[in-house]
Amino acid sequence: MIGERLSDLRKERGITQQQLADELHLTKYNISAYEREANEAPDSVKIAIANYFQVSIDYLLGMTDCPNLYERPGSHVPTDKKMPADLESVIECVRQMMLFGVSVNPELAERKLDELLTKIQAIRKEKKSRQKRGRQKEKRQGEMKTCGSKNTEEKAAET
Repeated sequence: MIGERLSDLRKERGITQQQLADELHLTKYNISAYEREANEAPDSVKIAIANYFQVSIDYLLGMTDCPNLYERPGSHVPTDKKMPADLESVIECVRQMMLFGVSVNPELAERKLDELLTKIQAIRKEKKSRQKRGRQKEKRQGEMKTCGSKNTEEKAAET
């Protein structure tokens, strides 16, 4: 996972493997090997990479999808049990960025906010769809009751 994350972070920053290697006092071969996961970076290199890109080690290792998820007292976002886990993750990430002034590159912040907006729009669309289905169901049930009562009235008139 570190290879994929490293490659993504490097490309988001718009730098080459050589430029990153120079910044971290490594070789281009090292960066390439880490990105391909041919070699595992030592802990000291993982820390240097995390510091350079201003992300958490947990993010580099794939343990979280939030680049700057730091545990702080009260940092848990109370959520509705029906909220999708991925939406909870996006909300927590945005919360960390906004409340704690976590330094993040602007493209990442914009991407996370776009993800949040997309999720909110999907939830609204689903809610409207459920409401519409509920109204249609009520209408059908009302029509069935009306039909049922007409049939009963007709049978009573026949007798």
